[in-house]
Amino acid sequence: MSDDKIIKKLQNSFKLNGLLVRREFCNLINESLKGEGIDLSDNESFDSYIRQLCNRLEKQCVNNKSIEKEDIQHAIEGCLYAGYDKHETVFNIISAFKFPKLIYNPDRKLYCINKKKSSLLSDANSKAQLFIDRYNSILQRVQRNFKVNTENFNLQTVDYLLTLSHKTLDKTLILGSLSQVSEGKYYLEDPTGIVELDLKHAKYQKGFFVENTFVLANGFYEDKVLQVSSILLPPGEEYEDSRPTFGNLNYFGGHSTIPLRESQRLKEHMMRNSSRVIFFFSDLWLDHPMVFEKLETIFNGLVATPPIAFVFMGNYMSESHGSEYLETLKKLFKQLGELIRNFSTLINGSEFVFVPGLSDPCTPHILPRLPLPKFVTEELSKNVPKAVFPTNPCRLQYCSREITILRMDILPKLMQGSLRKPEKDEIGLCVSRTVVSQGHLSPLSLNALTVHWDYDYTLRLYPLPDLVVIGDKSESYTGEYKGCLVTSPGSFCDSGFQFKCYTPFENIVEDCAV
Repeated sequence: MSDDKIIKKLQNSFKLNGLLVRREFCNLINESLKGEGIDLSDNESFDSYIRQLCNRLEKQCVNNKSIEKEDIQHAIEGCLYAGYDKHETVFNIISAFKFPKLIYNPDRKLYCINKKKSSLLSDANSKAQLFIDRYNSILQRVQRNFKVNTENFNLQTVDYLLTLSHKTLDKTLILGSLSQVSEGKYYLEDPTGIVELDLKHAKYQKGFFVENTFVLANGFYEDKVLQVSSILLPPGEEYEDSRPTFGNLNYFGGHSTIPLRESQRLKEHMMRNSSRVIFFFSDLWLDHPMVFEKLETIFNGLVATPPIAFVFMGNYMSESHGSEYLETLKKLFKQLGELIRNFSTLINGSEFVFVPGLSDPCTPHILPRLPLPKFVTEELSKNVPKAVFPTNPCRLQYCSREITILRMDILPKLMQGSLRKPEKDEIGLCVSRTVVSQGHLSPLSLNALTVHWDYDYTLRLYPLPDLVVIGDKSESYTGEYKGCLVTSPGSFCDSGFQFKCYTPFENIVEDCAV
């Protein structure tokens, strides 16, 4: 079959699938596949590749619904290198300001790149948009969950209640954010309105229910008050169920054009290195009298089997004030670099990641926080070439594993403001259920944890990563929900030198101590 006939056949096949693809793009497809030794004159090959191309073009977020050369190229790459990517990285640290900014398109039911640039000095509209985006992200997930739920729950908005004088909500649930208008007086709020809540007889699901948390509530509505009978967190969603709404977009970040979580080569690499681990430390106080002795013990024990990485989270000093603070911290980092330099196998075989804490010298207590300043870290970098200094939060990609890291004292704020206080042995489960159901690292009010309005997307957990590491000053905990592990190493220097060990191949977290 001649090239002209193949190109014409391609055009016609795309039309039958509701796609208008220009002749020059069909020629590009033909030439690209021919260059890889694929003969489209063979009917079986033609049918296979046209089906793949159509599926990928439909899933991709296409601006103005017109197919451009870039979209064709991405579709071709996806077909030819399914599970492979020329920008694959075995290990990558992604700082918050390099996370892709995505926005949900309710018409196409897909996420696409938000081309509006974010600003640290955003206007007041960004604050309102922050909560609308959080709401829309949870809404589309809950709607999808209700469609496949066999119990036939009905999802409604607040304005549904405001049109009634009284109503018993049996199989009807209202999705909204908990807001506290005055001390102890809670309301349920969404973009359509706000309704007062009576929580005296409410039954709570396991989890934390704090101001600004999105919840599902039902009960009896009368006299403009919803007397809540049960209140629960929105259902979480496993990665496989969320994935289709992102098409071919690399939602996680990094150099790749497609998500590396599906890379076959990286999965094979991880299998070949199935015993390698990553260590997570929080509150690594370099001014603690025993910290260097304990680190040396750890390093000595790992000389023969270097881990993938050491992830150290601040604070890096127990006290963060005084005129000599920066100079002291610089000297301590230099001392740490000199210690690590003594272990050549670790320097050559492991990565060293330093995430700033709340009191470390960078920006005020607003997320995301900038990396540690070079003035403090330059001496350590000379001794440890593989040292990385990302933002807080940041993301870590190892082979096909996705890890989100945040250094923030989340648990004390959740415990302090929650309407339901969990038992001690429930804490890991409750934290994991809360952050996963909210799809967000900080399900708190902006008064409790301040976020740059335009960069709230850097705290989202959607789709779910394999592991979320929260550097919390509380006791260590680990929980799992919807296939996502959530763990806190605890304070290294304040809790008996505890830390966490993560094995990517097995996707398990273990407690460690020196």
